[in-house]
Amino acid sequence: MGGLISTVIGILILFPFIVTLLYLLIVRQTGKASRKSFGQAADVTTPFLFLAVYIVSDSIFGPHAGIYVVVIALVIAIGYSVIERLKVKEFEIMHLLKKIWRLFFLLLVTAYASLLIIGLVLNIISHLK
Repeated sequence: MGGLISTVIGILILFPFIVTLLYLLIVRQTGKASRKSFGQAADVTTPFLFLAVYIVSDSIFGPHAGIYVVVIALVIAIGYSVIERLKVKEFEIMHLLKKIWRLFFLLLVTAYASLLIIGLVLNIISHLK
């Protein structure tokens, strides 16, 4: 039973868009689908994307390469917070965190797709030699 659970979790981490599809299907089946459903699905998928990008970058570029994902995420969050603070004198933290979280979703989707393509190309090149 423990092996099945770890396999399911591993699949969800490696393929985070399964989480998005499952969330959207569940919301649609309950009849509560709205315009906000995709945004909520993105919010649920983002932690899985963080883990997937971390693991894929580690496997492509070697150990400790995934730490750059964490450092870049922190720099982006701090930079976006400073920019938001300069634009708006009194801002809500929860609104700012939601914006940053959605930005991370977009950036992580791009990074995930790029890393998969890079990994595929590097794997093909290594087999051709």
